[in-house]
Amino acid sequence: MSRYLQPLEDILRDVLPKLDEPVLFQNMLQNSDGSYEWKLLQWNLEELVEKFGDKKLPFRVGNHNKRTCNLQHHHWCLSPPAKPVQLTLQEFIDLQGTKQNNTWHYCDYKHIKEWLSDNVEIVESFNWLKFGIDKELGKNGMHSTIWVGSKGSHTDCHWDTYGYNLVAQVYGRKQWLLYPPSAPLIPVRLPYEESTVYSRFNIYCLSEEEKDWLLEIPDKPKLITLEPGDVLFVPNGWWHYVESLDQVNVSVNIWGKLKTDSRARVEEALVKLIIAKMGDYNQFPNKITTYYTTEVECAVLELTQEMEEEKKAEPVPKIPAKRPKPKLQTATELAEEYPYYIKLLPDVEKHKFKEFIEERRKRDKEKYPSEETSASGDYIPNPQYDSFFESLVNALCHPEVIGKAAKVLLERHY
Repeated sequence: MSRYLQPLEDILRDVLPKLDEPVLFQNMLQNSDGSYEWKLLQWNLEELVEKFGDKKLPFRVGNHNKRTCNLQHHHWCLSPPAKPVQLTLQEFIDLQGTKQNNTWHYCDYKHIKEWLSDNVEIVESFNWLKFGIDKELGKNGMHSTIWVGSKGSHTDCHWDTYGYNLVAQVYGRKQWLLYPPSAPLIPVRLPYEESTVYSRFNIYCLSEEEKDWLLEIPDKPKLITLEPGDVLFVPNGWWHYVESLDQVNVSVNIWGKLKTDSRARVEEALVKLIIAKMGDYNQFPNKITTYYTTEVECAVLELTQEMEEEKKAEPVPKIPAKRPKPKLQTATELAEEYPYYIKLLPDVEKHKFKEFIEERRKRDKEKYPSEETSASGDYIPNPQYDSFFESLVNALCHPEVIGKAAKVLLERHY
């Protein structure tokens, strides 16, 4: 067998949901002559602008050096918090060449189905079938999300509760810092975002205490810069922090399904119920909190029905006529079998990680909030510590607590 044989769809369909460490796909989207299969990757920046046309997209605005007590995505990183600005892709690009202030713009986590479903060219310009994604989900970009940002735009450190993540870099470069699920990065659920467990660490702009903590964590992180055409696989539960390195950055991603997603929906419904009961959160459209109790019940019923159906559908084991060929099971086995396409992500070297941390520590040193901001209570020197209310919510919604609550609920009532 050729060492450069491309993985078949059914191999990745079987293996990716089981992998417990990230891998990098390279050359998967290129033809033998080096050209890209995806039209989305074939288009240059001018052509991308033409394809997006006059469509206005929301960009949140952030400050390169501003440090607040809250995660930057929540307070927009400015004081007072700035509302998202509506820009076409051309307007966004023009802004990068003319702005004099120290801000970044980020149109992040935008579902193509919601924002670009009428743009057939973009929807049909890429697909995920080579990676074993179910045909209905992956046959085009309809079930994907798109991310467009400038240098410094970033996604706070977090892990996703549903599915596994496949992200393709389209234009510009993005740097990814990944930690295994075991890393003690202090999970929080405030600010609340469904299916997203944030870390309390503001990695974009680190305090001295945070810097020391990260350097002492025994879990070794992985640090990688994605180039156009690269596709990164992120397993469920892995912490990741993502930052744009270039003035214009475009990427797309999709979440593959996992058997554990139904269980995760029960846990997420419990989190939502606790937060809705304990506070008035504007992002919740329904203010009647019994609605969220019903959501928990529906999630539990859906899970139990799936479990019953799986039990009925279990095939009777057959004795094989001959010993089957061993299946690929691990990232290492995949990388050894297909070295041209699949790369393991090594642990970051100590000196490189220290450089990465020091660069983000510098942001905190270079610019501090004004006296007015500090006096208003928007700034706390050590962002690891929340108000008592936030600590209470985060304790009740801690993944270990919610996991135990879901287990008890399922055992006692279903």
